[in-house]
Amino acid sequence: MGRMSRSPVILGVLAACALLLGGGAATASAKQVRAVSNCKSPKYKPVQFVIACGDAGLIADNLSWSSWTRSQASGVGTGNINTCNPDCASGGRLSAPMSLTLSKPRTCSNGKRIFTKVFYRWTGAVPTGPPSGSVPIGCKLLGL
Repeated sequence: MGRMSRSPVILGVLAACALLLGGGAATASAKQVRAVSNCKSPKYKPVQFVIACGDAGLIADNLSWSSWTRSQASGVGTGNINTCNPDCASGGRLSAPMSLTLSKPRTCSNGKRIFTKVFYRWTGAVPTGPPSGSVPIGCKLLGL
């Protein structure tokens, strides 16, 4: 085979490789695990995470994620908690450094993969309540 007759073969192989690699990237992003950070829609590496969906009484803000894998995600930010004093509707907020760990990824009925558990820990002085806790966040929250 001459130099000119090999060019179409090489181009064909390169085109097939590009299609395979592009298809793999699309599949990988479709299986990317997300977090239901605002109590209604999954996001990848959210900057804010509402931990207490009922009343938004506990929120993690300004999140920076040190790791995000298919099985677990870890990050740090600022926790903000409602003091509920004199009541939760008119209570103030206290804040302190907080770490989050997301785990237990599951595939919902719509095919989206989400983390279904969030573990939080106050890393500075605990403003009020327990120093750590965990909350389930499942597909049911999304109606799936």
